[in-house]
Amino acid sequence: MITAAPPEIDAPDLSPPDLSPPMAVLPEWIDHSGHMNRAFYGVLFDKGSSHVFRRIGFGPAYRAQYQRTTFAGEFWVRYFSELRLGDRVRCSFRLLDVGPKSFHFAQELLRGDGRLVATSEKISLNIDTNGPRVAPYLPEILARLQALQKEQAQLPRPDWVGRKMGLR
Repeated sequence: MITAAPPEIDAPDLSPPDLSPPMAVLPEWIDHSGHMNRAFYGVLFDKGSSHVFRRIGFGPAYRAQYQRTTFAGEFWVRYFSELRLGDRVRCSFRLLDVGPKSFHFAQELLRGDGRLVATSEKISLNIDTNGPRVAPYLPEILARLQALQKEQAQLPRPDWVGRKMGLR
């Protein structure tokens, strides 16, 4: 059993909904239609959660020291506005639920003026890389997840979370 605490997190204590630093659309992300290809929305959502993941204790040290990492179990994206070369966005992070081996969160990509670009909903799994297999969180990681969930508990649950996909 692993009992040592994960390395200390050197990240700012951000207020909910934990906005990422600004991120810019890169030239290699532009497709033949002149806007950002849909695949790179996933990149922005991933980069837009890394500051929160570091705060929780995930990252290279977690993998190296504990042979643990995170995998996406499910990931949904909804698109509202095109992004073009040089556009800048920030990404919110809203923790919705925490279990012993996974957590559920929602994100929004926002322009500098606050306009919504896209939303995502994701289930993140804790993985023992020796399997690989889904495994329980270390107690320290679970405590950080639960603390963040409590910190964000007063925020309204986005009305789009849990929606079913289908034609009208």
